[in-house]
Amino acid sequence: MKSLGEGLKAAREERGISIEQATHETNISRKFLEALEREEFNEFPAEAYLIGFLRTYSEFLGLDSNKSVQQYRNYKLSEEPTPIEQLVGPPRGTAMRKILPWAALALVLGVGGFFGIPRLITFTANWRAARVAQAELENQVPPAREVRPDSPLWEGEIRPSDTLILEDNGADLRFDVGENNNRLQIDGGSAGSWLVMLGEEIYIPGVGGRPTWRFYLKDYGLPGGGGIVEIQHIGQAAPEDDFIIALDSQPPSGQSERRRETQVILSAASPDQYTLDIEFRDFSLFRYKVDNQDPLEDYYSDGDTLRLNVARAVILWVSNAGGPYMKVRGSEISLGRRGEVAVHQIRWIANDESGAYDLSLVPLY
Repeated sequence: MKSLGEGLKAAREERGISIEQATHETNISRKFLEALEREEFNEFPAEAYLIGFLRTYSEFLGLDSNKSVQQYRNYKLSEEPTPIEQLVGPPRGTAMRKILPWAALALVLGVGGFFGIPRLITFTANWRAARVAQAELENQVPPAREVRPDSPLWEGEIRPSDTLILEDNGADLRFDVGENNNRLQIDGGSAGSWLVMLGEEIYIPGVGGRPTWRFYLKDYGLPGGGGIVEIQHIGQAAPEDDFIIALDSQPPSGQSERRRETQVILSAASPDQYTLDIEFRDFSLFRYKVDNQDPLEDYYSDGDTLRLNVARAVILWVSNAGGPYMKVRGSEISLGRRGEVAVHQIRWIANDESGAYDLSLVPLY
């Protein structure tokens, strides 16, 4: 019988899906997909992430997500250590501590006698040198680069220590790239600083302070740090009221199979504040960013409630899209299915046909 990781990898390869395509379609970082296939479960910051990603990846591959989760839990049970007293019996005082040094010495002398003392010394020195070299490689800081998008729509890698240079009206604006709390950090000094999570998009202001670039984090957790981003120069497309963004929310690279259409929650003559009432009906890791406030996240379980007062827009990230039951002024909102990872934004969008404004649920993956 195949292990959990072997089953996931085999299902992906049988469907001819590359790991890059799976990353794009599921909006799960390549780092975490590879960790699932290799059964490197310690790579996940919390078990809630692991189970949510496992459900999403299993469904994407056409597998039974419940069976996958149960297989993971069986694996965890098999990894539980057996109490040492059941293996070796009760402690036997200091006898073992007296024997161990002599046993170690006998092993060294035995190896030395077999290989010869000079060879043993050489082997030990080479082993230490290899360990030091490996440690230096792992701690090596990537060289600093200047990254300048060369077209109105650019996709590429950015890494910690990079400087992102965005041009607007002949002026170069510089943004330092870093990482903070497992998120990509974009620091423009007085222009603003952002912590961006996987699947999130932000709008970076230009010289005049208006949103000028659309920045979308497509993948995160690359070897050595950093991620893959899409940067789109939107110029004058963004209106002065930055919460009435009349832009196509779909990533320019194309539409994912998991992506849904924008949903209109309600309409009004003019945009105004609204309250988002949330009741959790299942366990979820829930993250939200209201307007320009710092993002917050917490674990919620069945029966927990949350109320968000929003002046402009709110971005929602949830590890279990079927967990939160939401309403705005009596209108129900669904983020997705149980076990699915989802990222959405709720914002006002100008409706040119009706002349009104639609409060819309915009999927960001």
